[in-house]
Amino acid sequence: MQKIDISTILASAIHESKNHLGTLLYQLEALKRLNLPSEGSTALRKVEEGMKQLNDEWVEYLYLYRLASDGYQVHYECHALDEFLDDQVFALTPSASAKNLSLSYDVDESLTGIFDERLMTAVVGTAVYNALRFAKNKIEINADIVDEYLIINIEDDGKGFEETASEEDEMLFQTNTGLGLYFAELSANAHKVDHKSGFIQKQSSSKLGGAKLTIHLPQ
Repeated sequence: MQKIDISTILASAIHESKNHLGTLLYQLEALKRLNLPSEGSTALRKVEEGMKQLNDEWVEYLYLYRLASDGYQVHYECHALDEFLDDQVFALTPSASAKNLSLSYDVDESLTGIFDERLMTAVVGTAVYNALRFAKNKIEINADIVDEYLIINIEDDGKGFEETASEEDEMLFQTNTGLGLYFAELSANAHKVDHKSGFIQKQSSSKLGGAKLTIHLPQ
């Protein structure tokens, strides 16, 4: 009897579930067009944002499977960071607004970097979603080039790593399944230039006073 590749089956199941969720999100749009009372509209928006986050997490899991099995080819392209971060903030702002949080970015308009856009979109989304769990009022994304590395920071004004680690068993910047940080590490490591590989760091935000996830990508 041929051995069953359970990881491939799980990846296929996630893909199918993601497609079903996309159909539900489409149907949810019809409900949003109804003249619902304010309380109903607020509840509907929260359901929608939860479904969108789940959809993004499933996309991340599919990338994680491909990265872990060497089935993903990194696509290097040059991107304008102002445009890239503007796209991320635009896509994630509804989730922040649903929690009455401000999400913004700060970057030099002339800054460019070479990276895989799909992987970094998933990583930034993961970091922001987790920052939403701890931020009090604000989350900020910023970027710069330092020592031939593109550095993307996701910062918040929450408790920071030290306090959160003791209270949340070091679950900061991880998804509910604990795969978020692992995915971010693999995605950064997949970016290579000569002998240099990408990496991530957990730090304290001197700007906002909370936590900061730093993504380093060699250029």
